[in-house]
Order: sequence, then C-alpha cells, then structure tokens
Amino acid sequence: MTRKGHLPPRVYLRHGRYYLVTLPDRKWVPLTREREGLPAMYRAYAELVDRDTTRDLMPAVITRWADSKRPEWASSTMRDMDRLTVIMAQAFSDFSPGQVTTPVCAEYLQRFKATPRTANMHRSILRQVLAYAAVEGLREGHNPVDNIPQARLQARRRAVSDTEIAAIKAAALQGRFGHGLVRMIDLALITGQRVGDLLDLQWDQITDAGIQLEQGKTGERLLIEWSPALRAAIDACERDGERIGHVLRTESGRRYRYSGIRSAWVRACARAGIVDLHIHDLRGRAGMDQRDALGLESAKALLGHRSIRMTEVYVDGKAARKVRPAR
Repeated sequence: MTRKGHLPPRVYLRHGRYYLVTLPDRKWVPLTREREGLPAMYRAYAELVDRDTTRDLMPAVITRWADSKRPEWASSTMRDMDRLTVIMAQAFSDFSPGQVTTPVCAEYLQRFKATPRTANMHRSILRQVLAYAAVEGLREGHNPVDNIPQARLQARRRAVSDTEIAAIKAAALQGRFGHGLVRMIDLALITGQRVGDLLDLQWDQITDAGIQLEQGKTGERLLIEWSPALRAAIDACERDGERIGHVLRTESGRRYRYSGIRSAWVRACARAGIVDLHIHDLRGRAGMDQRDALGLESAKALLGHRSIRMTEVYVDGKAARKVRPAR
C-alpha cells in the first residue's frame, strides 16, 4: 500500500490500483488501475466525490472543467492538459474555489517562474477553471487571476542557417527516419507549418490550388498556394506513384510519429555537431524568410497567427537586420 504525496486525500495505491478510503466506514473503493494514468484516476475520483461534500473542492471542479473542454482539444493539446491539470489538482487538493485568492494563485504560479511559457499556460488554465466555478455558483466576485500579469516571454533569437540545414540533412540520411526528416525539413521551411500539422498532412489535402490544411493548435484554415519549390517538395514525398494516405510516410507506409521525427532531428544535430537548435526553429526560419521577402503581414498569414505581435515574437531578433550605410 502506498500513499504518495501527489494523490488526493484518502486515495491510496495498492497492487497497481488506486483506491479511495471512505469515511467513516473505512471502505476501500476501487478507482482505476495505475497504468491508466493519473487523469483517469482523477476523473473516477471526481465521480465518487461528487456524491460527497468534496464535489465542490478544486480537484473535482478542475476535472469537470477539463471534461467540458475535451471535445475542443486536439490530441496533443489533450495530453498537455491532462498533465497540467493533474499538477493543478494536486496543488489545490484541499481548496474550494471560494478559497482561491490572488495571493494563493500568485504562490502557485511562482513555482513556474523559471519557465515563462509554462507559467502562462498554468495561469490561463487556472483562470478558466475559476471562471467555470463561478458559473457553477461555487465562487463570487472578480477572477483572482486577473490581478496577476502574464509572465514576460523572451523571444528565441536562434536562427537556423543554410549551412546548418545542409549539414543536418546530410547527417539525417545516415540514420533512421533520415529520408522522412529531410522531406519534413523541406516542407517546414517552405510552408512555415508546425511539425505535427505536416505529419498529419494527407494527399487529399493536395489540390490544384495548393495545400489545404487546418492547423491543429489554433484551427486556422490555410490554403498554401503553389510555388516551384513547394511542388518539388511535395513531389519528393510521392512513393511508387501512390498519392494515398499521409504525405510523409515511413518505409512501411505508416504515418511518422512526432517522437520519431524529433528523435531523428536530435540525432542528426548531434552528428552534425550543431547545438541549441530546436526542430521548431524551422518554423521561425520560414517566418523570417517570408517577412524579408514579402513583409510582416505575409509572414503572419503564412504562419497562421491571429495577431501581428505573435509574428513579431517569432521572427524578430533572429538575424541581424540589413541596413544601408550612412552617406
């Protein structure tokens, strides 16, 4: 029997299964198996405590909020949210929504100060959960998170160069997933799309007008018109004259997994002796090239951003700005 610090009150892990010990009879009520993960345990826990006074505590509210949002989330977002909401439920296990004040929120967010993006994600989730609790009638007044400013993000200034791209491609072809990684790199630099969206791309999205896609993260719908470079990159993905299923496919004809492509990227960078380069930096390079060629608004459209400020964060400061000398 194990009582870990991250579990809700009266929840224990025994023989690979979570149990809730009820009061006052001390009965062991089975929840879920350990292999199903903590999010599943919290949902089962919430269903049980809903019959008890603890239905109004934060873990149960967080679970109900997450379940209400789940149909809107992409699978990658769902995985992130399951992980973040478990952390939040653990931190607020003994709180009701009415007890969550601005100082309490600030103390919780302080633990993420070293990672501003993560801090802002937790801030956004906590604000939505407390708003959900207000709709349920579990708290009144303003949202305490509103008094806490977002963490300031430092724009990533690393830019991938043409020399580095060539070195990574050469190194990639020496290892597993090499050809798939090279094709993905070409598509990412030309289209500016996220790796996950490129891996999801299917041949029925390749039309006479261009590539039609809907971004998984934002739902933004794009038509990327043809250019000679884009057409060549797409044609390179064709296998044995077949244009069925996913555009980027493994040797066995399956869709590449994100983890596989990312691991291939890390290995290729290591072989090429390139450090501090993320696979997401390809998207930043595409945005920077588009801005330099056609302006910031065109870069915003290609990346699918909803605000020009977001595009500026992506592309500014990644390379020295070209200027003419004084006369």
